[in-house]
Amino acid sequence: MLDAVALRRIQDALVTRAGGYLRNPIRERLATCSVCTTPVSGYVRCLPCSKHLAAHGPDLADAVAPLTYAVGDGNHQAAYMMRGYKATRPVNEHVIVVSMLTWLGIGLHSGCAGTLLGLPVTHWTTVPSLPPKPGEHPFRRIVAASPPTTFEVLLSAAAEADDPREATHSHFTVPRALPPRAHVLILDDTWAKGGHAQSAALAVRNAGAEKVSIMVAARWIKRGYADNERFLASLSMDYDPLMCPWTGAACP
Repeated sequence: MLDAVALRRIQDALVTRAGGYLRNPIRERLATCSVCTTPVSGYVRCLPCSKHLAAHGPDLADAVAPLTYAVGDGNHQAAYMMRGYKATRPVNEHVIVVSMLTWLGIGLHSGCAGTLLGLPVTHWTTVPSLPPKPGEHPFRRIVAASPPTTFEVLLSAAAEADDPREATHSHFTVPRALPPRAHVLILDDTWAKGGHAQSAALAVRNAGAEKVSIMVAARWIKRGYADNERFLASLSMDYDPLMCPWTGAACP
């Protein structure tokens, strides 16, 4: 993990380069989903997160932390960034910003998950493509450059999936059992409905993880859905990497 001096330099560089379009996710009861921070109107959770809970209950992740919002329709730089960093010909600027965003999330806030859940993070993993694609996933390459701990859990993706966006036990497997009191931090690039990352949570839970947390670089939002336009217009224009993505405020 990066030291304090390096994190400060990356923090300043990220705000300078991308602070104008990155937005801190909001945690506000009955206004944003308590799991994934998407806008809701008078509900504790959004519909996809409620469905996941009904289907899988305590096997899901104990906590989820998006680092920014990416608006998937309209002219929004964060959405271009999340596509461009892993394009066939990656956009170098997008790779740099996603890397800085991820490294800061890990370096500044991976420990917050351990504090919140009462068990330090002991293992990390990234979510592979489903179905699997040849070569290393671009996001794993970014995470591996500054991982949160020294112990990686390797997830294997199923060869086929009827609905890759659905949360199910069959999408991913872990090759060996985890040790007692394992806390696995799952890192993923984008959360749309959450099924991809929550399937990874089900896999590491099945392998024996006592605590599971998920950190995602971007929470994908559709501008034209429900009251999202108004919500997005209300977001602060000043991106703050020090704001804890687990609490929406100060670090615990």
